[in-house]
Amino acid sequence: MEIDYNTFIEYLKKWCEERSDYIKQCWPLRGSWEAWVQIDFAAYMHSNYPDVDILREAEIFKMRLNSKGNRSSKQPAVDWLINGNTANPRYRIAVELKCLSAGPLVNSIGDPQQVDPLNISNQPLYPAIYSLVKGVNEDQEKLNQNNINDENRYCQTTVVALNFAPEAQNYLKNYTKLESIYITTNREVEIWAQLFYTSVKSDWANSASSTAPFGLPVSSNSSGLFGSPLPGSSLSNPIDLTSGSSLLGSSASNPMEIE
Repeated sequence: MEIDYNTFIEYLKKWCEERSDYIKQCWPLRGSWEAWVQIDFAAYMHSNYPDVDILREAEIFKMRLNSKGNRSSKQPAVDWLINGNTANPRYRIAVELKCLSAGPLVNSIGDPQQVDPLNISNQPLYPAIYSLVKGVNEDQEKLNQNNINDENRYCQTTVVALNFAPEAQNYLKNYTKLESIYITTNREVEIWAQLFYTSVKSDWANSASSTAPFGLPVSSNSSGLFGSPLPGSSLSNPIDLTSGSSLLGSSASNPMEIE
């Protein structure tokens, strides 16, 4: 069964809601844990939506050769390929994933006196945030259609980032092309995403990237990283920025910023 980009995003939101209490125990640990997300979401999809094809580490890119001109044993692969077995590559969705690992954020506070590679003056730059932003931009370039092999050329391409720290929001907003589209009910997980390429002409192709820019208020006594739940937010009605809703006091002309 084929699904479109918006349906994939809806499934990702549901997974984040179900796993957010567990994720908040994992993400403060040092080291990358992106591979766990890749595996756990794929397992969730296979369990709950077995008719949807989701492939991990699919080799959709042009072949790399070694120094002898033979096929290299290390080939680039995409994190997820949604609709991976569908005949028409235009309906396949190649997804690159990035996750903020907070260990370095917690244990290596940025020094405002250091040279900021992103040229943001008077703001501390945490190594983990820099790695996240750099990785997102590298993944966008990786998914350029010129890098994709003939079998998968013209597949849809998207980059998804899972964020857990308010400190990362301005960097993601100003130094990537992703947009924040969803925050879980417990305020622990924020999804940033952007559909970069599609040749499928339909309303859903662009609807998930039509949100206004925003920042999140931080509450010092909140249980979640992004502040206490907003009025009207509940497990059955979480904050959903793809539906056009926005955070309290924010709008396209007056976004709320984290200073």
